[in-house]
Amino acid sequence: MSIAIPIWEDKISPVLDTASRLLILETVDQKKISRNQAELEEKDISRRCFRIRKLGVELLICGAVSRSLSDLLKASGIDVISGISGEVEDILDAFFRGKLDQAKFLMPGYKR
Repeated sequence: MSIAIPIWEDKISPVLDTASRLLILETVDQKKISRNQAELEEKDISRRCFRIRKLGVELLICGAVSRSLSDLLKASGIDVISGISGEVEDILDAFFRGKLDQAKFLMPGYKR
């Protein structure tokens, strides 16, 4: 599975629509096998969606995302988990342990 997280320094980027980098993890049986970064220079949401899809992303974990970009990603077959904030490594650890729904990982105003 290919998992992407928009990043800013060592944290999840607060808004996917304006994020400039993606961390992309390739996993097999919930084990990380590779880790790369990709630049996101596209400002137009349809081009941004196309770029993310072209990178082979199957799951995107992000902070805030506009409804239009979220809908495009989902229509492209990409699962989206939004409203997440925190340190990237903590988020990945929580995701793989099935604990990403904890309140400490949710952006203010988000509920699961």
